[in-house]
Amino acid sequence: MTIGNAPLVSILIRSMDRPTLVRALRSVAAQTWSNLEIVVVAACGSTHRPLGDSFEGRPLRLILPEPDRRLSRPDAANLALESARGEWLNFLDDDDELLPEHVAKLMTAPRTDERLIYSRSEVRDGTGKVTGHCGFDGFPVRFYYENLMTPNATAFHRSLVAEGVRFDAQYPVYEDHDFFVNCASRTRLKFVDAVTCVWNAHDGESGLGHGANRGIAQRAELSDALRRKWESTFNRWALEPGALLATGQHFLKIGNFDAAIDCLERALTLTPTDINTLNLCGMANFHRGNLERAEILIGQALHQLPTHRALQENLALIRTRRAAG
Repeated sequence: MTIGNAPLVSILIRSMDRPTLVRALRSVAAQTWSNLEIVVVAACGSTHRPLGDSFEGRPLRLILPEPDRRLSRPDAANLALESARGEWLNFLDDDDELLPEHVAKLMTAPRTDERLIYSRSEVRDGTGKVTGHCGFDGFPVRFYYENLMTPNATAFHRSLVAEGVRFDAQYPVYEDHDFFVNCASRTRLKFVDAVTCVWNAHDGESGLGHGANRGIAQRAELSDALRRKWESTFNRWALEPGALLATGQHFLKIGNFDAAIDCLERALTLTPTDINTLNLCGMANFHRGNLERAEILIGQALHQLPTHRALQENLALIRTRRAAG
């Protein structure tokens, strides 16, 4: 349904009926976008409190699972997809928030054929303090290392659902990352460089947040499974011109040297004599402590440009570190 030029946007909430649900609902009601519906899936089953057919003037539907049962995160998400009526869909966890301009900024962003639009999220700790931001522009191959967006920061077109995109039950808490990789395999992505929502990363029990809501072993296990599932897609994305180089440069800049080395070493297999790739890969290895490999790579770059001052300085730095033991 469209009102004027405003398509209907469904805000989909998987609810365990926590106290934070009211805060999430209020953030939806405060949206400046006129044409919204709220779909709340009672992931906890029939014990969920009644919500009525509206919340602060916004139409609302509470969806109960049939038969009555507690739903996993992917099952609750799929029930929300099947229940939504909007042209565009946007998930919101019941412990997170949307800023008032969120939907409007995504829906009015200039785009061509992109069917997934996302922005940045503000990350807050348990006291409400802002600790950082999530949401990154870049090549899709970055999905191999991290999710580019949080669910509340992302709107996607219902045609993706019509094509069969669903949440995979084998990912009980990593389902969002898998879902967005699936979407990205079917459509170009549109990044809106604005903070439009809040991720309360210390709340919840997913194990994929911050603080007490963080599970390192779980992250590694599910990340490996996701990489195996989408291996052919990741390999295809890695062949996009500049994808591995740009992604590796990003990880080098933020200090994730393992990811930087992985990207840049793979980039070197595609362009083994590229000076920029040799230099970046060399410095990533240097910062990781792989000094011999770093010296070899910078030396290869300097062999092509023997008078390049930055390469000379990098090689001298590496040799000094090696000499110091």
